[in-house]
Amino acid sequence: MEFRVRKNARFRKLLGDAKLDFLAYALGSIERILPHIETSRWKVAPAAEKGTRVTWLDSTRRSLKVVLGLNIHDTDSPSHFSVSGIIERRKTPAGVGSIARTIDARERAICEQVVARIGQVLRSGRPDDADTIEAVRQIFDEGVIAAHLKKHHQVELDLREILSSLRDLAEQSYENKSLTFGCLIDANDTSVPLENAKFPSDFFQLKKFRFFSDGFRTAYKISAKGGLSGLRGLSRASTSPRAAFYPEWCEDLTRESQGSRLGVALTKQGDILILDGGNLRFTYRLGRWQYWNHSHLVDLLRNAARTQRVPPRSIPKVVRALYRSALDVSFRRSGGLFVLLRNAQNRRKIVRSGDAIDDSRRPTVEKSFDRSLPTRMVQALSRSIVAELAAVDGAVVLNNRGEILAYGAVLDPKKKGRITRTEGSRTKAAVGASNYGLAVKVSSDGDITIYLNGSKFIRV
Repeated sequence: MEFRVRKNARFRKLLGDAKLDFLAYALGSIERILPHIETSRWKVAPAAEKGTRVTWLDSTRRSLKVVLGLNIHDTDSPSHFSVSGIIERRKTPAGVGSIARTIDARERAICEQVVARIGQVLRSGRPDDADTIEAVRQIFDEGVIAAHLKKHHQVELDLREILSSLRDLAEQSYENKSLTFGCLIDANDTSVPLENAKFPSDFFQLKKFRFFSDGFRTAYKISAKGGLSGLRGLSRASTSPRAAFYPEWCEDLTRESQGSRLGVALTKQGDILILDGGNLRFTYRLGRWQYWNHSHLVDLLRNAARTQRVPPRSIPKVVRALYRSALDVSFRRSGGLFVLLRNAQNRRKIVRSGDAIDDSRRPTVEKSFDRSLPTRMVQALSRSIVAELAAVDGAVVLNNRGEILAYGAVLDPKKKGRITRTEGSRTKAAVGASNYGLAVKVSSDGDITIYLNGSKFIRV
């Protein structure tokens, strides 16, 4: 929900247009950084005393109340105002998924950083100091992320400098190749950097030090104080942790990013990935920072995919495999569309004749390739194979037991849904297919959009 203030409101007049625009933008960072969160009931009211806080509404921890206290000086005397709103998790429209879910401690901590930083900006400077406020606005979300990570991992290192340096690296190249980079910051390593050898500023001044680590095979080891502790070789383990969520290509760095270690990677597409606790935690893509709450997103998908006559234990496995595949396709930037049908018989209502695996009209060469697959169960297939199947033009269609019914399939749903003329073919197919199940569309720029019942539900 967008924060708005009436044009003739005294609060607007006292705060000034520049700071008011900043306030609206900064409050919007809650939904930008936490796309699985919804804000509502924003209001401005006179306050007896100044106070800023983020508190649980009740013992269920399903809602947060945000209160930002502001002390605004006019010509006569200071005026106290409070800006408040409610924060809740997004819910599916109906069924089990419509039940409110709890908000975790890190989401609350991020909200606390948002309001704290807003207060710092609005309590300083002049009301008409538009240039300064615009400069803060451009890096506001990044500042929230850096402050949260610094506090969460208890490091002295200036993480804003690291993130800013990686954004600069993304615009550079080495021998006409885009730079990639990786580092592991260890909060338990308190070694002090040598004089004129602090990471990243002193190292990135020389081009060769920007190239020694690629984040795939190697990563810099950095102390909590910014000292370089070594260059670590990353080796692929034989098995992957079942409960973890991350793009497959960064498995090695993710595995190292546990306990006291925080992983940071720059991809050749210019994405920045923050890894901790053995999971992908934050990303910067196309100018947007985001926190990934994988358990909540999987929970939403699982509840949306629930149906009768399917063993309750099978749905979570299928949904986790589908979600991981969406992550892989997203960070490969190859694009794709997954459809998880509520009823396998609906395949005939959305898949073009000859495109389904068991279709009698399927060409012989297609049937030969079908037989070459080690299994048709998405939860048992290699993630690399699923990503390749999804990268082919068309959709991967599955039943709710995880069996792949079609891949590279042209979809022509009988129910189309409401679609604008400007939508692309993949979006049109996703909207129509979501009338028969769960549609997960991955765009070529990496966005993952989930569709339910003929309309968009959430984009991450």
